[in-house]
Amino acid sequence: MNTLKRLQQHEQAHGNSRIAVVGAGYVGTGVIQMLTTTPAVVVSLVIARDVSKGVSAYVSTGVKEADIVVSNDVAKLNKAIEQGKPAVTENIDVITELNVELVIEVTGAINYGSSAIMAALNSGKNVISYNAEADALLGWTFHSTASSNNVLYTIADGDQPGVMLRLQQEIEAMGFEATALINCKRHLNVHQNPESGTGYTARDKTSAKMTTSFGDGTKMQVENAVVANATGMLPIKRGMTGFKTTLEDVVEDMSPVLQDGRFVDYTWGGDFGAGVAAMGVHPQYPMHKKAMTLYKMGEGPNYFFFKAFHLVHLELPTTLQSILVDQEPLAQVTEPHVSEVIAIAKKPLAKGDELDGIGGFAAYGHIDTAAGADGFLPIGLLDYATLEKPVNIDSPIPLDSVSLDLSVGAVQLWLAQQQRWDRNRAFVKSVS
Repeated sequence: MNTLKRLQQHEQAHGNSRIAVVGAGYVGTGVIQMLTTTPAVVVSLVIARDVSKGVSAYVSTGVKEADIVVSNDVAKLNKAIEQGKPAVTENIDVITELNVELVIEVTGAINYGSSAIMAALNSGKNVISYNAEADALLGWTFHSTASSNNVLYTIADGDQPGVMLRLQQEIEAMGFEATALINCKRHLNVHQNPESGTGYTARDKTSAKMTTSFGDGTKMQVENAVVANATGMLPIKRGMTGFKTTLEDVVEDMSPVLQDGRFVDYTWGGDFGAGVAAMGVHPQYPMHKKAMTLYKMGEGPNYFFFKAFHLVHLELPTTLQSILVDQEPLAQVTEPHVSEVIAIAKKPLAKGDELDGIGGFAAYGHIDTAAGADGFLPIGLLDYATLEKPVNIDSPIPLDSVSLDLSVGAVQLWLAQQQRWDRNRAFVKSVS
């Protein structure tokens, strides 16, 4: 039975699940629009730091502005939820007291987003996250907290990590072993910054920092870390290999490199568009070789499975089926992270230089194994670090060259996670 029918049946049996959406930017608005046409759910509340964006998101679905309850008062918000009235608040603290079953986090902000996720999980609510940046840093903590509270945490279908993991599930169901999960990029310049990337910002109508995080590759590195930590598949080296190739040549170009292991990697340029892919082999290769050749998949033994798109919020119903009907996350992180995305200086950095976060002027992110990342600053903590020592261009930023703002919740969660795993021992000891 397909996803739509399963959600329709779930609605008939259980009614609509009430949902709070945290974030009302481009993707958040898309999520809200998608939810209004999806069975078994109702958008009960939007939490947005800019209330006007939350209101606009509702209005874009046909709701009249006069019908929207805007308040920071928990009692008023819960009354609106019970009465089926759309509500908007800027008060993130209300999450713990909301009468909703599911929270969808769509901000991309690491500290704000992780605070929302943890509050929802600790108050007994399931969470769907589009926040790859927070997940790459704290995914294990989110899954552990969900388990402790007998609720579910999952990344979403539609974003690259979710699509890569679904593709892995699909080929494994056919008996193939996924030897690589692959992100596809069109443009890559690790030194791109918000000024040099203005043309892309204007073209895509996205924020300068978001556009930069795409162009300098940080977003893709973060996405692949999410996949690595969910699957145990490693980058072959810091930053991955990166294959400048085409659909016609990709198997020939990648096969000699991606052998004897299970890896995350990426292509760039070429004719892949905004797709994702998997490299796979079949244990019974001789048995299926003729069929795979007939089906235009090549001669093997390595096969390239390509999905030409990821549709972000439009693929949300699949995640809702997983959580509401099947009651299981898309993937789980039960072991310490196998990878980390570390901050690499985008320019020569001097003591006191501003570390302006993902998509800024100061640094780009590169995935590394947990061992390779030891002693270096995660890109997810860049916003909360102050540089105390100079760092050369294209060099990783050492943890002992920064001071962290220990009042920030995401910093506290990361330090606790490191202490639990007995990693970055000297640094954790120095700040505890």
